[in-house]
Amino acid sequence: MKPKSFQIEAYTISETSRILGYKSTKTLYRLLNRDVLEDYIYLEQSGRVYLMLEPPNFPTLAEKIRANIQYRKNNIIKRFI
Repeated sequence: MKPKSFQIEAYTISETSRILGYKSTKTLYRLLNRDVLEDYIYLEQSGRVYLMLEPPNFPTLAEKIRANIQYRKNNIIKRFI
C-alpha cells in the first residue's frame, strides 16, 4: 500500500493578506504575535513562515481571523449577524 501524500496550499504572509483583501500585513502579524494563528503556520526549513488558508480539521483562516478581530464597519472580513 502506497503512503498518502497531502498537498498543502500555503502562502507567505504578504500573499495571504492580499488574498484576504487587507491593505497591509499588520493584522496578520498582530494575530501571529498573540499566537492565535498557531494551527495555520507552516514553517519551511529555512525559517520562512507560510500560512495555510484551509488547514485540515480546522476552520478556514478567514473564519479564525473573523472570530478574533473586533468588528468595525470598515473591516474587510465582515461579521455576518
